Amino acid sequence: MKIVDSPLIAHRGASAVSPENTLVAVELAAKMGARWIETDVRLTADGGLVIIHDAMLDRTTSGSGRVISTSTETICGLDAGSWFSPEFANARVPDLRSYLQCVLDCGLSLQLELKENVGREEDLVAAVIAELQTTWPLGDRGLFLSGFSERITRTCAAALPDVPRALATEFLPKDPKARLSEARCQILHVQADVTSPEDLKPYADIEIAVATINDAEMADRFLKAGVTSILSDQVDLLANSPT
Repeated sequence: MKIVDSPLIAHRGASAVSPENTLVAVELAAKMGARWIETDVRLTADGGLVIIHDAMLDRTTSGSGRVISTSTETICGLDAGSWFSPEFANARVPDLRSYLQCVLDCGLSLQLELKENVGREEDLVAAVIAELQTTWPLGDRGLFLSGFSERITRTCAAALPDVPRALATEFLPKDPKARLSEARCQILHVQADVTSPEDLKPYADIEIAVATINDAEMADRFLKAGVTSILSDQVDLLANSPT
C-alpha cells in the first residue's frame, strides 16, 4: 500500500498563487482541492522551528541574514507575503506548531522536509519530533518526513520509527532500493529537470515522487511511467488530466 494516496502534492502550499510556506498558502491549497501539502522546517537561533525553505531570510521575507542565526520571535514577526504580492502583506512566517494546526484544520496530509544545518541535525530532529508528538495526531493523519540528508532520515527513523520517511535526491541513484535501505526510507524523491519518465519506469515497485513539475503534459508523462506523485506549485495542475 502506498504511503501517499494522491498524484499531486502541493509544493510549499498553493505557491503559484500565494506566498510559499505561509498559512494562507495552506488554506488556498485546501480550497483548491489539495489532499497533501509539502513544506520545509528549519531550526532558529534559539532552538525554535519555523516554516521556510531557504537558509537565508532575504528572498521570502522582509528580513535578512541566516535563519539559524535569528530568533524565532524575530522571524515570525517578518513580512513573508509582500515579496509575492502587496495583497499578502499581512502574511507572516509561521512556526511549526501553528503550521501543523493549520494543516490539520484544513484536513490535509503533510510531507515535512527537515532542512538541516550541518552539525545540528540531532537538534533539529529532536525538536521536530517533540512538536509532532505534541501537536500531530500520529497514526491518524497522513504524514511523512523527508530530507536530502541521510543523517536526518536515519535519525528520524530511530526517533520516530512508525512515521514514514522520504529521501530527497537530485539524481536517480544507481541502485534506488539499496539507497533507500541505507537511508532507512520508504519513498524516493527525484528532480524532474535531471530525470526522465523513462528513467523511472524500471522502478514502478518503489514509491517515487518527482519535483517540481508545473507542466500538465510533463506531469502526465511521469505519472504514466509509474511514479506515485508529483510535487507542483499549481494545485489544480491535474484537474483536466486523463491520468
